[in-house]
Amino acid sequence: MKTARSLLILILLLIPHCFCLLSQSAPVKVDLVSNGNKLNAMFYTTNDKYSPTLVLVHGFPGNDQSPLGLAAKLNAAGIKILVFNYQGSFSSEGVFNNENCIHDIVVAIDLLKQEKTVRQFEIDPSNIVLCGYSFGSASALTAALYHPEIRKIISIGGYDYSVDIKKMKSDPVYRDTFEKRIAGSFIPNGPIKLDVEYFHHYNDSLILNVDYYDLVKNAEKLTDREILFVAGWFDTTALIEEHLLPLYRQLNKLKSEKVDIKVFNTNHGFSNVKDDLVKVIVDWTKGTTDLP
Repeated sequence: MKTARSLLILILLLIPHCFCLLSQSAPVKVDLVSNGNKLNAMFYTTNDKYSPTLVLVHGFPGNDQSPLGLAAKLNAAGIKILVFNYQGSFSSEGVFNNENCIHDIVVAIDLLKQEKTVRQFEIDPSNIVLCGYSFGSASALTAALYHPEIRKIISIGGYDYSVDIKKMKSDPVYRDTFEKRIAGSFIPNGPIKLDVEYFHHYNDSLILNVDYYDLVKNAEKLTDREILFVAGWFDTTALIEEHLLPLYRQLNKLKSEKVDIKVFNTNHGFSNVKDDLVKVIVDWTKGTTDLP
């Protein structure tokens, strides 16, 4: 009798885990081409044709799986996921730079709205969420500035390109240190296919066009979007005082009514709050809760 009761308890404990496994799919490769370059792109589908679709955008330099390992966890929670590597990174073709990363995002969203893709994965084109981590959050928000069809954005470990661009412009020592630090991710030792000399000259163009990337200066273009900011109080990589709070406050000043923020007691890697991070993203994406 005791054995039967123990078995019943074990079955009850495993039921939620089994449902989670059933809702999770093995990712399939999709044809995502940006500027004529084939990107390494994977799609995780679900059995629910009404579930939202989330485009996960990598930080720098990213990895060949998904940002913070979120794809599988979010898919297990019933969300369709598209994740890809930027041009010129990992096994994706092309040249890596800020402009191309932004273009990759726009192309990815366009792919999800194509009739063939909609049919194949039962996508709801009206319920697509763009979710960027770190460098990817800057890419996502900048893409949204100039593409009003991007309606819902999640920024994790928020980053603003213009913060570092302005520092490079005003401080040659900072620029030299920044470029040397980033160059560690370039080939032959890193996954980014980029020449150091090209990177230096490309930064010249960023400095000349810094206003284009300035999220605070262009915040008015985002006031009609739904945005969730998720950050860490102890993030020393993208300080919220520099990269997130100025934009959040400007959006509030402009009377934006669709902006939420959640700040955890964590670092840039969200290492101690991964489950909480997933829950916040899932709840916000599915519209099942209001954040405090």
